[in-house]
Amino acid sequence: MMMTLKRSGKLDKLAGLVVGEFTAIRNDAEDTFSLPIEEIIWDKVKEYNYPVCFHFPAGHIAENRALKMGTGFVLNVGREKTELSEITAPQPAVTVNIFQS
Repeated sequence: MMMTLKRSGKLDKLAGLVVGEFTAIRNDAEDTFSLPIEEIIWDKVKEYNYPVCFHFPAGHIAENRALKMGTGFVLNVGREKTELSEITAPQPAVTVNIFQS
């Protein structure tokens, strides 16, 4: 899957990558892949200059955080913590005519 995304140019158009949990793969990773899933993904995106967050609490897990599609986010990945914040659009100004005719 990652190679298909890379070859199609999808990975080079990202501003950041959020990777959730792969619970089914983790249980039988040694039988399925020769490398951990994080290394497989990192190998395909390490040349890009965007943040990558692994183990985001999303996917088929008990602590599942929903991500809104079509919404902008700010992703800050650091050594000690990672933050993913939704970009909220400024609310339009409300104009009220206080003069009655």
